[in-house]
Amino acid sequence: MDIQTSKQDGVTVVALSGNLDGNTVNEAQEKIMPLLSADTKSLVLDLKGCGYVSSAGLRLLLMAAKQLNSQGGILVLSGVCDEIKDVMEMTGFSNFFKSFPDISAAVAAVRKGGA
Repeated sequence: MDIQTSKQDGVTVVALSGNLDGNTVNEAQEKIMPLLSADTKSLVLDLKGCGYVSSAGLRLLLMAAKQLNSQGGILVLSGVCDEIKDVMEMTGFSNFFKSFPDISAAVAAVRKGGA
C-alpha cells in the first residue's frame, strides 16, 4: 500500500493506492490517525488508487470519521471505485460518508461546508 499525504486549498488529502485490508490497515492507521489532531476539521481520503477495502479497512474509515466528527470535523471520500461503493452500500457504510468523484470536488465541498 502506498499512502501519500498532501494539502489542497488548506485541506488535508490522503491518497491510498493498493488494497486496504488486514495486511495494510495497520500501516494506514499509523499514517492517518495522527493527522486527526484537535485542530483538523476536514480530511479527504482519495481512494482512486484503491481497488479493495476489507472489513478491517472499513473499520478504519469509520474510526477516522468518528474521530473527526467528535471534533466537529468531517471525513469525505473521493474517487471511490464501483466495487468499493457496492460494498459500502451493502454494509450500510455509505450512510456515514459523503463521496465525490475527484479530489477537487471533495475539497471544494469541504471548503464550502457542503460536505
